Amino acid sequence: MTRIRKVTNFLLGSFMVIMGLALFFQPEDGVEAIMGILSIVLIIIGIRLLIQYFTMAKHMVGGKSTLYLGLIVLDFGMVSASMMNESRFYIMMYLIGAHAFAGVIGLLKSLEERRYGVSSWKFKMLYALGNLVVVLACLFFIRTTTTLVQIYGIGLSLTGLAQIATIFRKIDVVYVQ
Repeated sequence: MTRIRKVTNFLLGSFMVIMGLALFFQPEDGVEAIMGILSIVLIIIGIRLLIQYFTMAKHMVGGKSTLYLGLIVLDFGMVSASMMNESRFYIMMYLIGAHAFAGVIGLLKSLEERRYGVSSWKFKMLYALGNLVVVLACLFFIRTTTTLVQIYGIGLSLTGLAQIATIFRKIDVVYVQ
């Protein structure tokens, strides 16, 4: 992992921990802020992927997947931005759905890495199961929005801590001969 990537992971993880703590201690104000930040980040990532496709990836093998991913992420960013005026309950359901999606994808990815013998599959499995536990806890306490937001804040903080922990993890390097 490069130094720039380590700094980026640390800053992103720290930001997620701070936002999670803010959600936990100020549940009535944080939901709209989280949704606004999420929509801005998704739109920026989608635009960056589209620029990458049109400048370089369209000439590469599998470049169309960059185009499709960019369009999907940009679409999710725009949907997130359009939901900012909805009630907090619907926003939380959207965020919980995103958490569940991340958990399922992480679980599938860790199982695939286990099949290939990658040593980091246990960490990714633990991270995915943590996401799914947060989703189940949110669904269990779905009646009170304040508790729902606080549980989501705890999950966001744990996700940020996992992002910071990836800095210290050894990465397997595969050489093709």
